[in-house]
Formats: sequence, C-alpha cells, structure tokens
Amino acid sequence: MKNLAALCLLLFSTFVFGLTAPKPIDRITVAVNPILPPYVFTGDGTGLQLEILKSAFKSQGITDLDIIYMTNKRTAQSLQDMTVDVAMNYGDAITSNIFPSKSLLSYNNVAISLKKNNYKINTIYDLSGKSVLSFQNATEFLPAPFKAVSAKLDSYGEMTNSEALVEHLLKERVNVVILDKRIFQYYLEQYKKSGSIQAYTMHPIFPEAPRPAYFNSKVLQEVFDMGLAHIIASGEYSAIMAFDGSDYAQVVD
Repeated sequence: MKNLAALCLLLFSTFVFGLTAPKPIDRITVAVNPILPPYVFTGDGTGLQLEILKSAFKSQGITDLDIIYMTNKRTAQSLQDMTVDVAMNYGDAITSNIFPSKSLLSYNNVAISLKKNNYKINTIYDLSGKSVLSFQNATEFLPAPFKAVSAKLDSYGEMTNSEALVEHLLKERVNVVILDKRIFQYYLEQYKKSGSIQAYTMHPIFPEAPRPAYFNSKVLQEVFDMGLAHIIASGEYSAIMAFDGSDYAQVVD
C-alpha cells in the first residue's frame, strides 16, 4: 500500500512539473508585419526593429530566430494562441499572459497632407471633414480620440500596404494619410525613382509611440530586456539607430 502511494505521488509530481517547467530557450518564433520598412525588410530579415531584436538576443547567446511575416491582426491572435513566441507589433489589450519588453524604439506617427491644400491640422479633431487613410489597425494603436474621430470623417480606411498610402496621397486620391514618419520617408524615396512627388506637410498630432516587443513567456521577456540593456550600454544600439527612413532608402533596394 505504501509503495502504491509513493508511486502515485511520483507520477503526480512528474505531471505537475511537466505543466509548470519553463520552456527551454531554443528556437524563437517572431511574428512581424512584412510591409514595414525601414523597421522590417522582408527580403533579408533586416531593418531597425529586427536588428535591435536580433542583437539583443545575440548578446544573451540566442541566435536561432524564426522570423514569420503576418499582418498586425494575425500577429496578435498568434501570440495569444501561443503559436509564436514574440510579436513585434501588438495592438490588442494586454492581458496577464502577455509580457511587453522595454521599448525597442518609438514610432512617430503623423498626419500628412499635400502642402498646396494648406490644411490647418493641429489636433486629431482637425481631421474632421477630410478623407483619411491610415495603416492597418490604426484605431487600436493611436490615442483613443482618434477612434472616435475616425467614425465621423468624410471617409476613412485602413491599408496593410504603407507604400499604397503614399501613392494615394501623392495622386490626390485622399486628403490625408496617417503613417509613421520613417516609413513615409522610406516610401517617398522609393516613389521618387519612378514618379514625381508633390510638396507635403507633416502634422505632428500624435505623441511618439514606444514600441516594445511582446512575449507570452515572462522568462523570455526578461532575457530579452537584459540583452536590450546590454546593447544600449555597449553602443551597438546607437549604431543601429543611426539610420533614418531616407538612409535606408538609399542603401537598401
């Protein structure tokens, strides 16, 4: 009887340990938006965010990263479902099972209009009466008043392809686009290669937006944060961030 009780205790302990033991840090799966230069370049897995991520992990001895490209909405769902380990852009509410890192960098979202229209856009509310296009899931990423205002615009839409946003503005298909400043600069440089551009005005109506990475493992998030602190202290981080959107446009096809 004592032997049976001991065996049951051993089996129970093994079962519990199997549920609670941390996942070994081996191959890390990272979900990123595929259309996000200069933060992410799909072709060779480079760009500001990916270089920071890889360098931070590398400083902690982790180099086996599996980069998977998907939309922002699918990224959030995949992180919640634990089919990926890290999400580079996550617009859903933070729950007890999602762990944001320290900020890798900040996005600088701006409203952009053609200069000749002479729009006075000093606040989110000044978008009223205009046709506006923005990046996918913008109503979740941008400050709360934007979501309310977006429902009252002359027209409002979101696009997964940021390059198309730039084209829509320059071809006067829309009054205003909302996009990160570096992303706009990158695609503007690309557009210059095949077409003429018009003068534009950037309206800084949004605060800078810190961009952490998001994890479904607290242990992995803490390892990453240690790596991020290390590359900041060593100067490697500053070297990566020396590029802006126009710089990347000149050196990366």
